[in-house]
Amino acid sequence: MLNLGRYGSRNNLNLQLFDYISATPIMTFDYATTTSNEWSGETVFARGGDGNPKRIAWSGDKDSTLTVETQVFTLQHLAMLAGEPIEKGATNIFKSQVVTVKDGGTGSKTITLSKTPINGTASIKVFSYVNGVIAEPQEVQSVTGKDVVLASSATVEIGQDVEVYYQFTAASAAKLQYTTKGFPGYVRIVGDTLYADEKAASIVPVQQIYYKAKLQPNFTVTYSPTGDPSSLSMTFDLFPELVNGKEVMKEEVLYEDEL
Repeated sequence: MLNLGRYGSRNNLNLQLFDYISATPIMTFDYATTTSNEWSGETVFARGGDGNPKRIAWSGDKDSTLTVETQVFTLQHLAMLAGEPIEKGATNIFKSQVVTVKDGGTGSKTITLSKTPINGTASIKVFSYVNGVIAEPQEVQSVTGKDVVLASSATVEIGQDVEVYYQFTAASAAKLQYTTKGFPGYVRIVGDTLYADEKAASIVPVQQIYYKAKLQPNFTVTYSPTGDPSSLSMTFDLFPELVNGKEVMKEEVLYEDEL
């Protein structure tokens, strides 16, 4: 029999996420920086008499959210926020690079790219590159693999730099599209943490179950080379679920971990 005590908490929630409809596991999420569960409600009062004091109270509009902050995230996190699936397979990638014009022999000017461009000459744009910026466009004559031959009308000289814009095909890629119709779906969340028992001087394992949750669609991803790492904030609205005849939004279980 577990004896209840007086507890302190200084440990994060290690989460498991499941699809709400199919119960299929989505991910284990045990690397968040902080997790907070906020509860709120509204109380309306009937007043009357001298001084107009409160006479009767009605409570309602119960609300709860679970907010998870993480500096480590996966594409699956972003897919949940976007409400769209991850697609895997070959994908065309945009690329730009600065290369030096070489002597291709017989008076031709050539450049060699690091990737093989798609669609031949149609996908390649070449510009002279002067003082770190693009300048005059250069016409392309032909493309063979990674090698590009400039047209005779090209104004750049051998030994000068050009900047090239093109696309190549990545054979293995994962793609996520952020669409106008995509929104997060419902999930079930299970969180594990530890409480410290003051009197028993022991650690008690705790499991929290959020039966029905839905991600808010608002999120920000910051890309910066300075300061703290980017933090992704994910806020779930919590909903009730009928459990043994009661509508439950959260269940918390303290238990003895028998090893």
